[in-house]
Amino acid sequence: VSISRPNVDPVGITVFLPGTVQELKAYQSTLDVLVEQKQLMIGFNTLNPFPLLPHYRSHTEMAEDVRNVVAAICALTQYQSLQGKKYNIVGHSLGGEVALMVAAKFDKDKVTKVLALDPVDAKPSELIPRKINLNDASAEIYLRQSEKGGSGLVPECPKATNAEKIKSVHPNKIPDDHFAIDREAFHLDYEDKDGVPASRNARNAVQNMIREIISSE
Repeated sequence: VSISRPNVDPVGITVFLPGTVQELKAYQSTLDVLVEQKQLMIGFNTLNPFPLLPHYRSHTEMAEDVRNVVAAICALTQYQSLQGKKYNIVGHSLGGEVALMVAAKFDKDKVTKVLALDPVDAKPSELIPRKINLNDASAEIYLRQSEKGGSGLVPECPKATNAEKIKSVHPNKIPDDHFAIDREAFHLDYEDKDGVPASRNARNAVQNMIREIISSE
């Protein structure tokens, strides 16, 4: 993992989980906003669900890693003022699915807010069949979905496993004003893509939401 901290004492903790085998640095502008919100930002450098590739972890192991890493970092002397505080999670794609899993099962009493960007509940599907029930989460859940992530012959975010489908299975947990569609955006447009208007617009919307829901006080 990578840790970034503000220039002042952090007021909270936010974990960032990237998409499948995506590099954490691809989201740098969003990570910077989390630090601006005076968060101790704990970023996972990669999430790999493929057994034949290095650093493989199952979805369950990834969710357990989040819980264990936060606890271990808060136990360090320099961060003991944050011990016992609830934390936020922002995740993209697979990272969004794992974030929801942590909030609903693996650390459900410790997570306060989740922002899942184009979560893909697949391989295996955990939330849509409600093997893990988001209604068990104490956290506030926010979902964003790319308008074009489900298009094409091999969509990166299939409609059967996307944020809108997750919301439909857990309607009481995710109110309409906690769900948004980023128009013209593709699945990977939540990463920093210079010169791509849809990426810029999607990231601006995400970063403004972070400023709104993750307190800097």
